[in-house]
Amino acid sequence: MMHGRARTLVAALTVLLFSALLGFPRQAGVIESGTFFFQIEGDVGIEGFTYERLPDGNLKLSSEFQALSEELVVDFGTDKLFTQEVVLTPDLELVSYRVDSDTGRGRFFVEVTVEDGIATIRFEFVDPEGETERGERQVILEDEVITTGIAASQFFLMQEFLNEKLDLREGERRTLIAFDPTDIDEPFVELVFERLAPVILEDVRTKRQLRAARVAVQQEDFRAELLACESQEEGEEGPCTEPGRFLGFISSTATLAGVRVQDAPGGGALVVDVAPGSFAAQAGLQRGDVITHVDGIRVDDARDLRSLIRFRDPSEPVTLTVLRGNETLEIEVRLSGSRLLVFRVDLFEGGFTVLGEAGSEGAP
Repeated sequence: MMHGRARTLVAALTVLLFSALLGFPRQAGVIESGTFFFQIEGDVGIEGFTYERLPDGNLKLSSEFQALSEELVVDFGTDKLFTQEVVLTPDLELVSYRVDSDTGRGRFFVEVTVEDGIATIRFEFVDPEGETERGERQVILEDEVITTGIAASQFFLMQEFLNEKLDLREGERRTLIAFDPTDIDEPFVELVFERLAPVILEDVRTKRQLRAARVAVQQEDFRAELLACESQEEGEEGPCTEPGRFLGFISSTATLAGVRVQDAPGGGALVVDVAPGSFAAQAGLQRGDVITHVDGIRVDDARDLRSLIRFRDPSEPVTLTVLRGNETLEIEVRLSGSRLLVFRVDLFEGGFTVLGEAGSEGAP
């Protein structure tokens, strides 16, 4: 016959066993924290974040963005640009969202609460003159909806979703619906995810190299490449203590500055104007040329040309195939635009360099 203490011990072990089997909430506490470093042209800032498990088993991501460059501080009248908080279920479904920004440009506040699959969005904006705009709206959140937000922390959440729910093979694409709680008018957007070839990253300070998984996420007017740990040599010190750890992202926008085009009657993009002194003019592009290909990819019309160029790295020129009368020419043209590299400064003190695509499986 079992004594009282033994019976209590067995009961406790039974509860623990069933808790594990049934997926009861794991221990509360911080899962990960760090700091993202932003720099685009002269604007510099950091976003500190904490990702934690709450006592009820839900997950919370908190972040705060601080301007570091004088230009940003002067522009906004403060170095504290926003705070953000996202609470999710263990299955990464939205529970609540809040963002608060109080700067020289005005005060912006958004709060979202979810009950029985219905999200209630409330927002308020007060401009510097004191004029107030308020709004409220309810929307239905379907299953498998990704929650986004602002700045780097939204990509951290996307990476968590990829780790837990999307098993993409290289070259595979999936289109999913994302919920943007900061846009009360159009809160749902389509995001296209595509698994790209892994790349090799090199720590600028230590010169240590690691292999990073890469997933492109794109909507109509934005594209970013998410970088996460894929592998690291056994026993080596570094940031990749586990696969899937989010390291940062890259985003580029580019244009053929100074070039106006329209649809060509027989297909392609007809050049109707080239600004003197522009990169295109220096390369030899002329009014009346018809652009048929970009780096060997066919151009169907003017919109297609803009789409093919929009997300290129502006530091790398493109080769345009051009019809000029009866001649077919290839013209190498520099692009205009910007490239944003955001990295975890707590993992890479001096940042990292993308050396190129990785080689065979498991090898930098």
